[in-house]
Amino acid sequence: MGNVTAAAVRNSLKSVMDPHMSVSLVDMGMIRNIDVSDTGEVTVSMVFPCIGCPAWSMIQEEMRETISALEGVRSVRVRVDWTEKWTKDDLSESARDRAHSFGYVI
Repeated sequence: MGNVTAAAVRNSLKSVMDPHMSVSLVDMGMIRNIDVSDTGEVTVSMVFPCIGCPAWSMIQEEMRETISALEGVRSVRVRVDWTEKWTKDDLSESARDRAHSFGYVI
């Protein structure tokens, strides 16, 4: 069993998309903190752009599946941080471009 890193977890999450804009959770700025223990226990802290996100469960389940597929991962915990706010400033440049293509004013 290999040692998984926070960078590997973050990289894997680039394949998990926000279903509304088809932009990765990483580019959306939704991933805030990744902790990986020496024994392969991964905890990811994230924020959601809106409280009533209809894809809330689906996104978290896809995150768990994606991270669990990494070598060395023993368990995955996704923590939603409602004390921290998501803002448009959290978007990466490519996410901003995508938002503009959808007609969003950012």
